[in-house]
Amino acid sequence: MNPPTYGVGIVGTGIMGQRMLAGLARHPRFRIAAFWDPDPAAMRSAATLAPDARHAASLSDLVGDDGCDLVFVAAPPAAHLASVQAALDARRACLCEKPLAASRSEADSIAAMVAAAGVPFAVNFPLARAEASRRLAALVAGGELGTIESATIQLRFARWPRPWQAGAAGWLDDSTEGGFSREVLSHFVFVAERLFGPAQPATTRLERQPGRAETVLLASLKHAGLTLQIDAAVAGDIADHNRFEVVGSLATAALTEWTRLDYRGQLSDRVDPTPGTLDAVAAMLDGRVDHGLATAAEAASVVRCIEAMLN
Repeated sequence: MNPPTYGVGIVGTGIMGQRMLAGLARHPRFRIAAFWDPDPAAMRSAATLAPDARHAASLSDLVGDDGCDLVFVAAPPAAHLASVQAALDARRACLCEKPLAASRSEADSIAAMVAAAGVPFAVNFPLARAEASRRLAALVAGGELGTIESATIQLRFARWPRPWQAGAAGWLDDSTEGGFSREVLSHFVFVAERLFGPAQPATTRLERQPGRAETVLLASLKHAGLTLQIDAAVAGDIADHNRFEVVGSLATAALTEWTRLDYRGQLSDRVDPTPGTLDAVAAMLDGRVDHGLATAAEAASVVRCIEAMLN
């Protein structure tokens, strides 16, 4: 018997919504049932990627569509709470973009709603299923690096928002909702908390103009038995550089360029994590609990850490 195909309704058809539309269109376990965005231009762009999908008239119209087995929330963070609540109230499984929210209180509210609803829910941290980050986790857990002595996250951007994010610059450059810490650093804090457990900011140096997103963040995060250093800035000529390095007594390994593992002089190939993420989403909808996707509780923990550094 062939496995079931799941219909997906997409809330928010901007940059991330359209990226997921493209991934879903290529995956055999999904079909795009409907989409909705308050911006008519975003709706028109999405229609070219999913010509057979229904154009929902509103958020409530989309979550009420019985053809939507899963609601993917790709709206900006300020809209996550209302979007997730609508999906859960309609008893729809939900995949939410990261960050889970742009405030600790809203993230905790979403996590509580998810726990009470009891429907399948995950947060789209692609590094949860990416091959390089899973190999890094195996090296740490298996002892190949020896005793872990230190860890660092380095991020560099030529400008923020990045050129390909220009359409969302209004909120990405806003201090209350955007910034590279929420949008990029959160990915690596998620990995760090999976590797080393919950973290608390120990020191923070933040630079930003009033009302604008941060330009520099130098911080240290205290995990049990380990302090992780963060060095992030909008500076230099590299458009998007990231490196999460773990130093052990026997060896060093690093997750770099999003999906490459640097270990013992070998740099792995880039592997798009989207197919693996969607495989895991299908497994979640099949009822499996070992899908490995980020939970609401994990995502809320990341929000608490990031927001403590920003506020």
